[in-house]
Amino acid sequence: MIVKCNSCGYENEFAQPYPYHAGFGTQGFLYNDAGNLTLVWSLYDPDYEALVGGKDALHLTDKERTRIESSLLPARFGGRFRFANPARCKQCCSEISGPMLRSVSYLVYDGSLVTDPGADEMGFKFALAGTA
Repeated sequence: MIVKCNSCGYENEFAQPYPYHAGFGTQGFLYNDAGNLTLVWSLYDPDYEALVGGKDALHLTDKERTRIESSLLPARFGGRFRFANPARCKQCCSEISGPMLRSVSYLVYDGSLVTDPGADEMGFKFALAGTA
């Protein structure tokens, strides 16, 4: 899939057929501060549920969002994962897709952390500080 940057015209390529819909996938997602990595998790992940009681990630309070953000390990590069961070152009760093606070769809950058406890035992705990 190609997402063309409105600022510089760069064609950002992603290894996905379309922007994924977090609501249909019962998932949450965050981008790192640099906007070039994605963290994706299942709303049914027991480690996520332990933090916010299994509440839908799109309807968390400010306090619940802060609890999740402060519990996460820093991204491998590009800062921390935050609810307010948008996806950014790989060329000029302009916003190409909104953060979870403004968008239900997300992009997955190469090297991102997509957790799925049912598929490979790599759940949300691998993104949490003190548990990896």
